[in-house]
Amino acid sequence: MLGEHIIYSAALAILVGMLFYRFTGRDHSWIIILCAWVPDIDLIANGVLNRFGFTLLFEGHRITHGVFHNIAIMVIFGILLAFLLHPFGIRFLDAFFFAVIGFGAHLFEDALVYKVGYPYLWPFSSEDLGIGLLPNIISEENYFRNFFGIANTEVLIVGVVFLLVAILIRTYVEGSGWIRWYMPDTIYKTFFNR
Repeated sequence: MLGEHIIYSAALAILVGMLFYRFTGRDHSWIIILCAWVPDIDLIANGVLNRFGFTLLFEGHRITHGVFHNIAIMVIFGILLAFLLHPFGIRFLDAFFFAVIGFGAHLFEDALVYKVGYPYLWPFSSEDLGIGLLPNIISEENYFRNFFGIANTEVLIVGVVFLLVAILIRTYVEGSGWIRWYMPDTIYKTFFNR
């Protein structure tokens, strides 16, 4: 699920950003999209650490895919990112909130697709969990990236629909002005400021 995470996280960022802005007057929902792939860093972590002479073990085993897919790493990452973004003027709790939402969105998206996924609740439970809400569309046995090698078409279509609904909801509530926050000037002027 490489490409799907960006689409699903963008839809979630649009809706969460709308609500957060309504209550606080601030919208740093881009952090959600930024964190969309963070749990998958476990794909390269072992190789990178070994190049620097480190061997990191998780429950007595080398890091494999899925090791960072849990709430403990989510909280640690949220705190680290909040400390990193604070000097740039983003409030600590804002950055933590959006980082945890983005990381959690990744975990939830994986759980939606796979009936048996990862130990999401570690350290409370090491059991591999999943929701498998989309089993009629796809199952873990036949998941394959048939959309340019980055996404599964069926899961991507559901995500694009979710993204379009999120865009329509926020545009209905706030008008098209919110789009200015998410687009570079040239794209905004081309499509919205004729």
